[in-house]
Amino acid sequence: MADYHKLAGMMAHHGEVAIFRRFDKLNLKSLLYMQAELIHLEAELHQMELDEKSAANPSKPAYPFSVYDLREAACSGKVTQWTKYQQVQSKLQAYNGAVIQYVALRKVVKPDANSVECLREWLDRPEGGDFFLKGREADLWEKVEDLVSLDCQQPSKDALTRLINEKFVPWYHRRWVHRFKPSPTVDWYGVWQYDQGMLETVANAISTLLASLLPSISILVLYFLSKPVTRLVTILLFSVLFSVILSAVSTGRRIEVFAATTA
Repeated sequence: MADYHKLAGMMAHHGEVAIFRRFDKLNLKSLLYMQAELIHLEAELHQMELDEKSAANPSKPAYPFSVYDLREAACSGKVTQWTKYQQVQSKLQAYNGAVIQYVALRKVVKPDANSVECLREWLDRPEGGDFFLKGREADLWEKVEDLVSLDCQQPSKDALTRLINEKFVPWYHRRWVHRFKPSPTVDWYGVWQYDQGMLETVANAISTLLASLLPSISILVLYFLSKPVTRLVTILLFSVLFSVILSAVSTGRRIEVFAATTA
């Protein structure tokens, strides 16, 4: 029977589908509310400081210079600068913590489209989630822009690796693998998993092949060209092709790709 326990087990076994909502709107609204509270507390504290400075009580002028006097005045049970400051301090700590947490949350990577689709399909399949989520909970993974992945092992993929993962692997699975039925095991959650290391090895092999073929092909083509203008145009085209391939097979920055192309 499918339930949250089975879903948690599947996410634990397949980290790439450990996908959760970030709740941007709620987090930002919470920050706005705490910020508004702090604005009012700040104004109240400032007004209390002004009022106590202008009072005739000779003991009050010591407040700006003595935290001890501020604390002692709070023992009277009345709302004083110190009690108001404690309110500000408590709210400020919560606000600062929420800001830091949200900044860290914004840095969490987004899941790739295949992982989101895999999770949705699993929730709908009879051997998977079997539509166990009901009502609003069934729409948790519909807003793609609000999702984050807890898979900390996600590598920085170049364009070629992403192409293999997002285009070739799904095509290969639909064309061939889905016909086979694995023997059920305790760890089987109805999810096929491909070895990422093997896919990266394939991408590296293609990159190596292109790196060796491209210069040889360019030399071979230029050998059969006699007109200087045609040669110059061909060199230009191969330079563009080199930069495009370099961008696809590497994760280098633009400046690094530019330097390699102009070298």
